[in-house]
Amino acid sequence: MLTRCITPRTWIWIAAGIQLSGLAFDAMWHGLVNPGFEAGTVSQMVRHLASVHLLLYIGVVSVLLSTGWALRDQIRRGERGLALPIAFAGAVLSTAGETWHAHEHLQLSITHSAAIAGSTASVGLAIVVAALWASRHAVRGLRSADRARRRAA
Repeated sequence: MLTRCITPRTWIWIAAGIQLSGLAFDAMWHGLVNPGFEAGTVSQMVRHLASVHLLLYIGVVSVLLSTGWALRDQIRRGERGLALPIAFAGAVLSTAGETWHAHEHLQLSITHSAAIAGSTASVGLAIVVAALWASRHAVRGLRSADRARRRAA
């Protein structure tokens, strides 16, 4: 029942909020709680990623799934528009960046590629948000037209 009340775009916004919360938590943990953290073993890094980064990972996967669902729904309905394909591409970029970021951490790499990977994930999220935000007027217009058609029927 809940999925009938909440649109796919709303699920994307919720998922983006989770990912943003995960980014904020990660930044606070690394910046304030434990700024000098460096895992000495792969086991320590796995525990770190499974705890500190878990909310971020849940958000990344949620954004990917919700944008994919919304895009599939758009295609199924025969609707056009660039917002959802662009948002999905941003979600794929974000997922790839976060996967790369985790891989680099698991290598216990001292290079800066992990920071580049993390930034890539953030750029992907920004693309998702920008695409949804830019298309909000078109969606409102479609909803108004849909309501008018239902009233006329």
